[in-house]
Amino acid sequence: MQQKHDRRTTYLGVAVMWFVGGSIYPFLSNVAEEVDPLNIILIRSIGAALILFVAVLIIDPRSFKKIKFDRTLIPIVIASLMFSPICSGALAWSSGRIPGALSALMYSTLPAMATIYLIIQKKSPSKKSIIGVAIASVAVVFLVGAPQGAVQTVGVLAALLSVFAWFAATEIWIKYETGYPLILAIFLQVALGAVGTIIVHLFVNAPAVTTAQIFDPSMIFLTFALASQYWAYLGISRRVSATVLTSFAFVNPVVAGAIGYIAFNQQVSTVQLIAGAMLLSGVFLVVREDL
Repeated sequence: MQQKHDRRTTYLGVAVMWFVGGSIYPFLSNVAEEVDPLNIILIRSIGAALILFVAVLIIDPRSFKKIKFDRTLIPIVIASLMFSPICSGALAWSSGRIPGALSALMYSTLPAMATIYLIIQKKSPSKKSIIGVAIASVAVVFLVGAPQGAVQTVGVLAALLSVFAWFAATEIWIKYETGYPLILAIFLQVALGAVGTIIVHLFVNAPAVTTAQIFDPSMIFLTFALASQYWAYLGISRRVSATVLTSFAFVNPVVAGAIGYIAFNQQVSTVQLIAGAMLLSGVFLVVREDL
C-alpha cells in the first residue's frame, strides 16, 4: 500500500515539474513586460515561503522543534540565500529579453549536466536513458526560437546563468540532506531564498512593490507554481534518477510553446512541432527506463 502511495506521489511530482514548470515561462515573459525583475522574484519568493509556512503549520507544526544549528546547515544556508537572487533573478531578467519558450530551452541543458555529473561520480545512467537524453537534446536544437520573438544575447546568457545556479543549489540541497521532514526542509530553503531576495532588493535601487503587482493573476499563479515546484523537485529527488529528475527541462519547452501559442498568440512552425514530438519520444525513453 505504501509502495503504491509512493509511486503515485512520484508521478504527481514529475507531472508538476513537467507541466506546471513549463507553464511558468510564458507567464513570466508576460509579467516581465510590466513588472521589474527584482520585484518579480521578491513577490514570488516571499509568497512561496508564506505558502509553505502555512503548509508546515497544517501538515506538521511540531517539526519546527527539529531544527538544529550545526555545520550541515552552512552549505544549505549559503545555497538557499543565493538561489532566489541568482537563479530566479537571472531568469526573470532574461524573460524580458527573450521569449519564454527560449528561457525554457536553456533548462534543457540540465539533463545533460546531470548525466555528465553522474558519469564523473561513476554512477553512469542506463544506456537507454543516455539515448533518450541524446534524442531530446538533438530535438532541442530545432526547437530554439519557438515561439518566435525578439532574442537578445544577454537574455540567453542570463537564462544560462539561471540554469547553472539551479543545478548547483539543488545538488547542494540533495547532498547535504538535513533529515528534516520534507515540508519543513522545503520551507526553510524557500524562506532563506526569500531572505536573500530581500537583502538584494534593499541594496539595489529597485522600484517599490505595489499591491496591483502582488495581486496580479499571473503573479499569483507564478507564486503558487514556484512553491509547488520546490515541493515536487525536492520531494522526488531521492526517488528517481537524476535523468528523470531533470527530464522536466525537456518537457517544459513544449508546454511553454503550447501555452505561448494558445494564450499569447506566439507562432510555432511545423518543424518545431515535429521536433517537439521527437523530444517527447526521447523523454519517454528516459522515464520508461528509470521509473
